[in-house]
Amino acid sequence: MKVLGLIKLLALLVAIDLGTPAAAMAQPASPSASKADDVITYYYGDPRPERLVGVLDAFGKRHQDWVAYPPVAGFFAVVFATQPGWIEKLVPAQLDARLATTIAAALQLAGQPVSKGLQARLAQSGTDPTLVGQFAGLPGRLTDLRIAIPTHLDILWGASFASGDGRYALMVADFFARTANRSEAMALDITRIVAGMVRRDYSDLSKLKDKYEPALLRDMVYAATAAWALTSNARQHAFIDSVVSRYISEHSGTLAAKVLSVMKGS
Repeated sequence: MKVLGLIKLLALLVAIDLGTPAAAMAQPASPSASKADDVITYYYGDPRPERLVGVLDAFGKRHQDWVAYPPVAGFFAVVFATQPGWIEKLVPAQLDARLATTIAAALQLAGQPVSKGLQARLAQSGTDPTLVGQFAGLPGRLTDLRIAIPTHLDILWGASFASGDGRYALMVADFFARTANRSEAMALDITRIVAGMVRRDYSDLSKLKDKYEPALLRDMVYAATAAWALTSNARQHAFIDSVVSRYISEHSGTLAAKVLSVMKGS
């Protein structure tokens, strides 16, 4: 998927024995042969809702794994909030449980009322249990989302590509900083985790399980993924590059800014 290349974290977490349930992590964009994915990734450059007719239907047919859907929830939350008259036109006539659960989450994040007809269609389509769990506790506005799990990162990247609005990338940067700024040693180890992600070599991460408590190491993995996605997406999207550059400038001297500066320059 070109919106975000998503990886499952389950194998990684099991390998380092964190005792954490499966999760998906937002990763840098990767090449895609899907026109629907491409429209979503760069929609902000030409935000005409008519371009999205049929996109959800095509997306649902192409993607079977639940990890592909959280960015779509964030993306359509922006579209539904800014183009409420297009909601009925963009929702496919036939929905499976994954799409129905994702659309319901998007509508909630958009703060949009749902027509009785659409409510009935969503109810008839059922729900995806995994996505229901991942979307639990979402606020009524995207900007009120407080990142707690990797799915929230994915939602914000989807919102970014729908809007071209840097506020969502800034929320990701602030999330990263909350962990990176705890100590110099932690910031350095987060950088090591990122380097391992780039190489797909998790040997360094496995060694860190003896240095940190499981919950803290999990936070570091999440922070590392946020930093990697920030700097990688900055290379492909000028508005994200602007956010990262401004963050580094406005937070110069902090550990988070130093890590992002090194990663951005690499």
